Amino acid sequence: MALDHAIENLRVNAVCPGSVETDMIRDAWEQTGGAEKARQLWASKHPLGRIATPEEIAQAILFLASKEASFITGVALPVDGGITAG
Repeated sequence: MALDHAIENLRVNAVCPGSVETDMIRDAWEQTGGAEKARQLWASKHPLGRIATPEEIAQAILFLASKEASFITGVALPVDGGITAG
């Protein structure tokens, strides 16, 4: 799509989040019977040692939609705390 629409000055990018602390993931942790232990386990899987906040994912989206990213197209941007880097 990025190549198909570049001539129209339309940019096409994707944000690929890792684990994000949301109500849904917190509910899943609580169902394990050990929410804090589950949170720590998930966080330990990420090289940064924590889980993203929804605001961190939103900031990546905001950047890609901004004027500062006007020459970026065709990118799949991992926002995953380094989990896919290895």
